[in-house]
Amino acid sequence: MAIAEGMTVTVLNFADLKKTLDKKNGDPLNTLVKKVGTVYVVAVTREKCPGCEKQEPLFEKLESRMKKKYPRQTEFFRVHAFFSQEQREEAKQCLTAFRTVAFPTYIIGIKDDVGNCRETYRSIEPPMREIERNIEISVELATLFESPKQ
Repeated sequence: MAIAEGMTVTVLNFADLKKTLDKKNGDPLNTLVKKVGTVYVVAVTREKCPGCEKQEPLFEKLESRMKKKYPRQTEFFRVHAFFSQEQREEAKQCLTAFRTVAFPTYIIGIKDDVGNCRETYRSIEPPMREIERNIEISVELATLFESPKQ
C-alpha cells in the first residue's frame, strides 16, 4: 500500500489488492473497511480514463476538506487499475470485483456494530458535493454503530 506524497488518500494498485482478495476469496470493499465508527470513501479509477483524470484533483480536495472536518472518522482510498488498448483484463477484473460498470466509481462503506461491511453510497462520476453530502450522512450512521448498546 502506497500513500501518495502530500495527501492522505491511500492509493492502491488493483493488481496488488487482487492478490489479497484471491488469497482471502474476499470482497474488495470488505477488505478496505476495517473499523467501526470510520467512514471509508473509495474511488475506483483506471489509467487513461478521462473522467478519472478530471475528478482526481477534485477528490483530493474533497479528502482534504473532510479530513479537516472529520479527522478520525474518515479514510480515503483510490483503487487504480492498469489499462492499455492491448491489455484490458485488469480493468475488467477491477470492474467485476467492485460490481460496477464504469470508471470512476465512488463507494462509501462503514462497518456495523457486529462487524458487517455496509455500503452507504455508490455512484459513477458524481459531483463531489454529492459525495460530500453522503460522507456526512455516513459519519452520522457510523457514529450510531460506534455508540454502546443500551
